[in-house]
Amino acid sequence: MKQDSAIFCNHGPKGWQARDKGELAGLRLAVKDLFTVQGHKNSAGNPEWFRQALAATETSDSVNKLMMQACQFVGFTHTDELAYSLEGNNHHYGAAQNPKLAGHSCGGSSMGSAAAIAADLADIGLGTDTGGSIRVPASYCGLYGIRPSHGVISVQGLLPLAPAFDTTGWLTNSAELLSMVGNVLLPKQPIYKVEELLVCQSLFDLVEPELANALSNKLDEIVPYFAKVREFDIADTGILDELADAFRILQGREIARTHEQWLTSLSPDFSAHFAPAISARFEMALALTAAEEAQAKKVQQRWQKVMQQLTSSSALFLPTTPTVAPKLGADTSALRAKILTLTAMAGLSGAAQVHLPDISIPVDSNLPAQNDSESLAPYGYSLLMAANSDRTLLNLACDLSK
Repeated sequence: MKQDSAIFCNHGPKGWQARDKGELAGLRLAVKDLFTVQGHKNSAGNPEWFRQALAATETSDSVNKLMMQACQFVGFTHTDELAYSLEGNNHHYGAAQNPKLAGHSCGGSSMGSAAAIAADLADIGLGTDTGGSIRVPASYCGLYGIRPSHGVISVQGLLPLAPAFDTTGWLTNSAELLSMVGNVLLPKQPIYKVEELLVCQSLFDLVEPELANALSNKLDEIVPYFAKVREFDIADTGILDELADAFRILQGREIARTHEQWLTSLSPDFSAHFAPAISARFEMALALTAAEEAQAKKVQQRWQKVMQQLTSSSALFLPTTPTVAPKLGADTSALRAKILTLTAMAGLSGAAQVHLPDISIPVDSNLPAQNDSESLAPYGYSLLMAANSDRTLLNLACDLSK
């Protein structure tokens, strides 16, 4: 795939001079267009935002740390508007086609960073994950990706979506590099041997049958690594049906608090500045009530009690997404709620989650494949651990990928 306008923005410091020495020397860094770089403007995926933006007065903490370790900045990458989508199709700048599966989506909102890694235009894709924006592209594009524990990495210089859920994440083609980036961005943490794997059979019911079978086979492969396997018992099974809506409401209220002033400044019709689906989400967010938020918080608190079953030496095996990458242009409105049921598990608890791209699924035989690899759709699975277990989780991903 060529370095095209659906992946990289045409503004920003491409080819920024890197240091000569560092842990990441010579590795190419692609940065989601939400992280500030001194002297440059961000678009946040929206032309009106870019028009009003001022050049940043400082570089975001995450970008600065990576550059200090001698990364080569290759450019800002496109995002869904204000990162409020999981689709990976920017109304203004286009859709980034999946380099691993022709004619299919990369997923969003860190779509450009994912496409850059999958197309070998960069080695490290810096992005964000609020509702799944690292994990979904990682699953669709066959990449390693991490949503760290909430709050464990500084968000200084990051344009916010919903601060109570925003995290800085990254994508790579190897577990080893995923961990190397973690060594730069993560604080010091104790590292434990993960003794126990938790399995929740109810989660397999959330994905398509052939994917559930593939996940079961993968589970069988990795079980010998662990000293113990335990059923993750969700006594209140009905809570799985409530996670997506609770997350939608809590995220929406956060977004309204963060962006209401700017959105209303675009009146009389702010919807004219956004894709229809994203405009509808902003309208929904602004209409949410304090009573709805209070009820959603009760669901969040119940889920956090369930998640207390996770310890520093246990990891939960789960699907990352309910499907493989959808075709470009497909209606994904119903899919969004299904995705959020899975991604909200980490979002509502602040837990750390890593995606491992170790599964491939045969694609529709009607899709013309350009080569053998394009006849297989990337997929994979996730491991989720308690908050502040990020380094342990990255070590585990490396061990399982050997």
